[in-house]
Amino acid sequence: MIRTIRAETGEIICPHTAVAVKVARENLRDGVPMVSLSTAHPAKFPDAVENALGIRPPLPPHMADLFERAERITRVPNDVEHIKALIRERRSNA
Repeated sequence: MIRTIRAETGEIICPHTAVAVKVARENLRDGVPMVSLSTAHPAKFPDAVENALGIRPPLPPHMADLFERAERITRVPNDVEHIKALIRERRSNA
């Protein structure tokens, strides 16, 4: 799907986004909008992109130190109300 999207649009997508687009396309129905959100910059997965396209995407300048940054994880219970609360909290703290 990375190669397909590049050929169709000129955009380079990450592997996670490629999976989302593939599933979205498999589930399209007439009259029903479909949205697929990009999950990461393709340069975060340089080996996968290079394997698909033969090019290694560079990190944009503001992300040049990405692989040296500490990873942050927020564990949230599998409950929609907890997720909504986290989104509201993060949105108001932005």
